[in-house]
Amino acid sequence: MHHLVYTSTATILLTETELLQLLGPWRATNARLGVTGVLLYSEGQVMQVLEGEAPVVHHLFAAIAGDARHRSVTKLADGPVDGRAFADWSMRFRTVPPADFTQFMRPLTSAPEAISHLLTLIQVFMAQEPLV
Repeated sequence: MHHLVYTSTATILLTETELLQLLGPWRATNARLGVTGVLLYSEGQVMQVLEGEAPVVHHLFAAIAGDARHRSVTKLADGPVDGRAFADWSMRFRTVPPADFTQFMRPLTSAPEAISHLLTLIQVFMAQEPLV
């Protein structure tokens, strides 16, 4: 099992409604490819966790990095893991207040190896309602 975590900035700000319309096809693709994860969005800032087989995750990330809707795509983590952190979600989605998004990023700016802390923080956050 492999995971890849990245951040990016949307080239066009999208509303939650617009993102929800895009989620259907993205989720179907992820389910077909055996990819799970979570997508967080905050006023144009994106953070996504992708989990699956390494070649599939890397191919999907390459497509995302080449997508004109993203800029400043930055990989935060890319490597093998013991298991999925988000096994039940082909792509769980949540809009995030800017203060919460900053809180997710804080451990990484002080200690880039703190990705496990970030994943735990996201899991706790995603356990709260409302979720899409």
